[in-house]
Amino acid sequence: MSKSRKRNGSGPASGAVLGLAAFERISAVEGIRLTAEMRRDLPALERDRIGAEERTRFIADKYGREPS
Repeated sequence: MSKSRKRNGSGPASGAVLGLAAFERISAVEGIRLTAEMRRDLPALERDRIGAEERTRFIADKYGREPS
């Protein structure tokens, strides 16, 4: 049996990163469809290795949602 790991507050949080295909399938369940522009932007962010905070800021600025 594996031990669960608790976050101690230092360093980045670990977790799974969804690829575009998985994100699209999950979003489809919610009735969300990506536009052609989003399909271009998301792979570009990954290709350019943009960090999570900067990626969130970019998406919020471009598509109008405030980061939570």
